[in-house]
Amino acid sequence: MAIAVLAVVALFGANLAWWVSHDVYDTAAVTAKANTLIASPDTRAAVTSLLDEKVVQPALSQAAGSLPRPLQSLGGAVQDQTAELVQSAIADAVASQSVGEITGRLVADLNPQLVDGSGSITLTPTQLLSIVAPSLTNNRVVNGVVDLAEQSRCCTIVLAQRRDLPFVWQHVKLIQAAAVALPIAAVGLGLLALMLARRRLRIGMVLAVGSAIAGAIVLLARWAGLRWGVDLLGDPTEGSTALVREALRVTSNVTLGDLRRQSWVLVIAGALVAAVLIVAANVHRKIAGAAGT
Repeated sequence: MAIAVLAVVALFGANLAWWVSHDVYDTAAVTAKANTLIASPDTRAAVTSLLDEKVVQPALSQAAGSLPRPLQSLGGAVQDQTAELVQSAIADAVASQSVGEITGRLVADLNPQLVDGSGSITLTPTQLLSIVAPSLTNNRVVNGVVDLAEQSRCCTIVLAQRRDLPFVWQHVKLIQAAAVALPIAAVGLGLLALMLARRRLRIGMVLAVGSAIAGAIVLLARWAGLRWGVDLLGDPTEGSTALVREALRVTSNVTLGDLRRQSWVLVIAGALVAAVLIVAANVHRKIAGAAGT
């Protein structure tokens, strides 16, 4: 009986680990789904503000400050005019896009770092521009400012530290290993429990009902709003951290349907097997009763 219970526990963990590894970590699938999602309008304002505050302003200030002292006042005036041109171009480009388009590109750029990276989550000025307004990649003024930011290495944006991310993003390799090991363990323990059992029908019933319960627990937790730690992040006190939080939230939202489907498969399969075993037990009891009479 204990082995059968362990098999059910392993199956519950396998359901979650498989979902995270094969859906949440799948950048291509997540990005395709994110493009169709209407995300928070705050994302548009956050990435636009980040581009201006972390790239445009520092790059232009550094350029003006590097001029000889007699020319710095002139450089300041040019800086202001250039900043206005760039800000206007960015505002127009952002306004012409849907929030979903911007969010889709944000997730596409951040998800590979979340899955395959090991350090902090960052964006270069070029990456940020491609997220905010890819139509401006041919704009000479905007490109000049972004190139200046890249060359001076002043403006790489640190969005979040790895230690601040949820568990599943800090331990990607562990979750991926669990997605392989736990299904094997669940099947192996289930077969072992059946082989060692004196009452195989009873153990089979435990496994079937346990499988249905394992799926039902996930469905109930999803209905109650439990987020499984996929999109939980520390207090987003800065706009950059809020962007990572938004990317994690989107990733969670667009993949939860896959977890729901997996869990329904467990519930239905477990219920069907349990029903078959109940029928088989009744038939066996009738046959045994008839033989006894």
